[in-house]
Amino acid sequence: MIAELKKSYHGVRCIRCRVPIPVSEKVASLQDGIESDESVSRTFVARCKLCDCENIYPITDIQTYKGEPRGRSSRARAAGSAA
Repeated sequence: MIAELKKSYHGVRCIRCRVPIPVSEKVASLQDGIESDESVSRTFVARCKLCDCENIYPITDIQTYKGEPRGRSSRARAAGSAA
């Protein structure tokens, strides 16, 4: 029997709509190096795929979320293609 894989991802909560924004493994790995390396950036920029809000987030806000990340909303996709 094949065991079910539990999917999870790293992300931060959007400041506007509170939906988790997935971050890359490279950004998530910076969280481990913060205490040991002073040259590591302590913030990063992320854009919410749901509401299209972009903001600066601290590395310390990264959490692990269960499931799969949400996709882009049709409203945000339509606004992006009109520009």
